[in-house]
This record gives sequence, C-alpha cells and structure tokens, in this order.
Amino acid sequence: MGASALALGGGGELAATAPDLVAARFPAPRRVLSDAAWNGGWREACAAANHLMCAAAIDSAAAHATYCRQILVRHHLPPDTPLQLTAAPVTGGGCCQQLVDGVRVTAYVSAGVRHNAVWAGDAAQYRERTEAEYVPLSPGTINAILCIDARLADAAFPHVFTVVAEAKGSLLRACGVRSCYSRRLATGTGTDSTTVIADPAAARAFSTASTHSELGMTIARTFRAALAEALRNDNLAPRHRTHATTAPAKTARSHHAF
Repeated sequence: MGASALALGGGGELAATAPDLVAARFPAPRRVLSDAAWNGGWREACAAANHLMCAAAIDSAAAHATYCRQILVRHHLPPDTPLQLTAAPVTGGGCCQQLVDGVRVTAYVSAGVRHNAVWAGDAAQYRERTEAEYVPLSPGTINAILCIDARLADAAFPHVFTVVAEAKGSLLRACGVRSCYSRRLATGTGTDSTTVIADPAAARAFSTASTHSELGMTIARTFRAALAEALRNDNLAPRHRTHATTAPAKTARSHHAF
C-alpha cells in the first residue's frame, strides 16, 4: 500500500504495515464474517489481515496454527484477528472506495491467478480425510477484505459473499482468465478467501446486499475495481491475456494501489 493508510469509518484504517501484511484495524470491535485460513467464521474483532505467507514454513496443521499465531504477534494484531494467507504480493493488491447513501464501502483485493485459477466444478485436487488435515496447494489466490461503514443484518453478511463471487467470476471471464486445471474460463482460484466487516455502532443499517439494492451494486462495483487493479498489478499470465482488464467503475470515489 505504500507508506500511507486508507481511512475507514469509526477511526479505522487500512494499511500495509509491512511488505508481507495488509491489515484493517479499528479502535472498537466490528462484526466480521470470514472464511480466512485462520480465525474464520463469525466473530467480533478489532482487525482483519491478509498475509504473504512463507509456504516452506508450513508442513502440517500444527505448523499452520503456530505460524498464524506468530504472524499475529509479530504484527501486533489481536489473537482473534481473521488472517488470510496468500502467495500473491499483498502490497500489489488493489483498493477502491465508493459511497452508497453516504456510507463508505471499501474493498481491498490481492490476486494471483497464474498457478491456481480454477473453474468451480473442475476435478478435485484432494479429499479431506481427517479433521484439520493440512493439504499443500498450488500458490496463488484472490483474497478480499470488504469494509462497510454501516450495520448489516445477519443475512446480509453471506449475501456479500454471493455478490463477491458473482463479480469475481464475471471479471475473470471478461479478462479471459482460464482454469489451470481445465480448458474452461476460471471462476476464481482454489483458495480464495473473503472477509466482510461491518460497524455494529453505525447509525445507518442495511437489511440486504442484493444486487438489486444500491448497497449490493456498490459492493460489486467496488470489489470489481479493486480486483481489476490487483490483476493489472499481477500482469496476469501470458496465456490469460485474451481480453483487456475491465476498467474501474466511474462512480468510484477513490482508488489506492497497495
């Protein structure tokens, strides 16, 4: 993200605190739904982070747990922080902010599609045989952190995941990104992760993130613009460059390249 931080609502900020970590930090707990590799699920947290991992340091479920705990300590993050892991440079991600009815929506996305792009439905790469089994996979992923400066109804959180998945698939198709495991156009990567953050103390509340709603439209456009920037920074792989990357939405309030 460079040396500067991006302001979030309620005194929060999004910043690259080191070359290997981008974090959203808040002075008071936020409601979070995440499928992050560490501390995923529902929770209240004062931070969420995306980390450029050292894959060689992890060879088991126990090593994975130890590694994630150490990363949070090293970067002075609370132990309950949702932590996304990636092999893509996190400071090469894209960021976009837009306003919906005076409410700020921020999307940060890191992307690597050279080795792990997948079409949802491609042949599986592994079968999970034991709980918490560690399975090494090809590097590269699309990680997103969405910060919404408003209260969200419980059902709206997973709806944001749906909007992100639809926007991601449509942009990858527009870019001509193909699966690394078949001849089909990719819908994502095999290790994508999304973290959605909302402010339980905000005055404005939303009951839905449907793409028919202004909030859903804004989330989709903000995420697409951030992902487009991240893909440009990743330069794609030569075999993927069959279409130009979609330009950021004209309604974007600001962009911040990480």
